[in-house]
Amino acid sequence: MIPDKRRHTRSDVISIIEYVVEPLEQESFDGVVANISESGFCLFTTYALGKDDTITIKKKIHEPSGTAAVRWIDRSNKYYCKAGLEFI
Repeated sequence: MIPDKRRHTRSDVISIIEYVVEPLEQESFDGVVANISESGFCLFTTYALGKDDTITIKKKIHEPSGTAAVRWIDRSNKYYCKAGLEFI
């Protein structure tokens, strides 16, 4: 079994959010949060996030809220980007 490197345990959730990428902030994007913890979450989005991008969550159905930084990206699917974000 591979040890989990996360500081906090993540809980599965399906939550739709609207966010902006800083410092651009002119256009908002939608995403789906697949899991969340005290320190971060996994986001599925059609916007091509970059490593170390920072987003601000503008509108949410449930949690999360605030600002988060992209820590890892998986672009293996041609239709969406899967990203791990850490709250900052």
